[in-house]
Amino acid sequence: MTPDKDFPPHECPQNPITQRILEHPRVTFDIDGEALVAAIKDELLVRSAIQGIARDELEKVASLTGTLGGGQRSDTLGDGAGTLPEPVQIWKLRDPDGDSIDEARRLRAAAPPQRVKTHRGVELALPAISPNHVCVVSPRYDSCPAGPPNPIPAPHGSERFVEPPGPGRRVRVVVIDTGYIRTDPAHAELDARVTSVAGHWWDTSSVPGTWQVDPPDTLDADGDGRLDGVAGHGTFIAGLIASRCRQAEITVVGQRHAVMPLSAHPDPVDQAMLFTDEVSLANSLLRSADADVISLGFSFPTLDDFASIPFVSAMNVLMGPDAPRPGVAVVSPAGNESSARAYWPAAHPDVFGVAATNRMGNARAWFSNWGPWADCCVRGQDVPSTFIYWRGPVQGEPVSAIENFVGWARWDGTSFAAPKLAAEIARRVAASASPLTPFAAAHQMIAAAPDEITDTTLTPGHPVQLPHLRLG
Repeated sequence: MTPDKDFPPHECPQNPITQRILEHPRVTFDIDGEALVAAIKDELLVRSAIQGIARDELEKVASLTGTLGGGQRSDTLGDGAGTLPEPVQIWKLRDPDGDSIDEARRLRAAAPPQRVKTHRGVELALPAISPNHVCVVSPRYDSCPAGPPNPIPAPHGSERFVEPPGPGRRVRVVVIDTGYIRTDPAHAELDARVTSVAGHWWDTSSVPGTWQVDPPDTLDADGDGRLDGVAGHGTFIAGLIASRCRQAEITVVGQRHAVMPLSAHPDPVDQAMLFTDEVSLANSLLRSADADVISLGFSFPTLDDFASIPFVSAMNVLMGPDAPRPGVAVVSPAGNESSARAYWPAAHPDVFGVAATNRMGNARAWFSNWGPWADCCVRGQDVPSTFIYWRGPVQGEPVSAIENFVGWARWDGTSFAAPKLAAEIARRVAASASPLTPFAAAHQMIAAAPDEITDTTLTPGHPVQLPHLRLG
């Protein structure tokens, strides 16, 4: 790690929000192979079982601020959330010039990783200590998600794009994303089927720390007259799911700028940042443990390619013998870095990781991550869905470039491939004449996929085949 952490010229991120994240005083990062690993600079995540020299060294440099899943029943934990067998501790570095990536690597020398077995029987290398990784909505160095949304007119039959709930078993689908924006004019049928709730983030500005409420998704949080880069992302995904499964009862959790507290007069660009951290996402996952299907909208690489401590712990609850809803299916995008590197939470063996094919459905989409750690691929290019209303410039474009959104858009990204799988899981569970868990439904679909897509561009000489689900 170098003090200035400059990018090589060919890797310099172009997106102003990405650049702003990396320049923020509470964010640190490392170029780890082909991946940009970002983390909260003064926070460490620690397995509670850590003892001995590693514990002694940790206590010299950091203070314990709280735990995730330690049995506390705050208003951020839903009725379905359970306690973790091994709560995840959240520590704060005392030195204002300290760096969580450097400290995690130093402390790991005295605390070797643990081999843990997942529900599917796959073993993971789980570190004892990790930085609290920063997550964005299916990130790229230069854009987010894989490019900006494109306005389209209301499609033919748009009044029937989302229909009222249909017959069959109701299936609870939770979308953990940027939030839900109710538009004017309204997407009336979609609004009627969506419950919008706030996410939460762990505030370590005091010891002990506290859970704080995330602000709602909005069109122009920084007040610069441009549509924010991923505003309406959650609204787009909610429409995708509702249009494909009439039995889905959808809850959208708004997980937004969980990284730092905002002052009474925040910097406008800080207000517009749409990113969170892994412990906050894991908290929302635990809160949603009584759902049938959970669709996550975020992806991130981990330091030195180890497993994510909070996601391993949270999935142990969701897939364990005392799970609030046995057989829950968790779906997550593979990410848009055009990388073979494992991205979380999609890389967790018990999460259904979804890569994206191109518009024709005959190859990997140019932006999609791709590797054996993903479970399947679904078309994620040129996807239409419900969106917001906006006439004006958008982030990253000059103020003279006017876009006109009339409640609909097309968008590219693995974040729009994954919800198609989530919706199809819910639809099959609702239509099943016999008891069928969402996890089993997803597993059956992938095992019975009619074909595969092979990609060699990211791993020359080592072709990677993924089952191709033709979900439109």
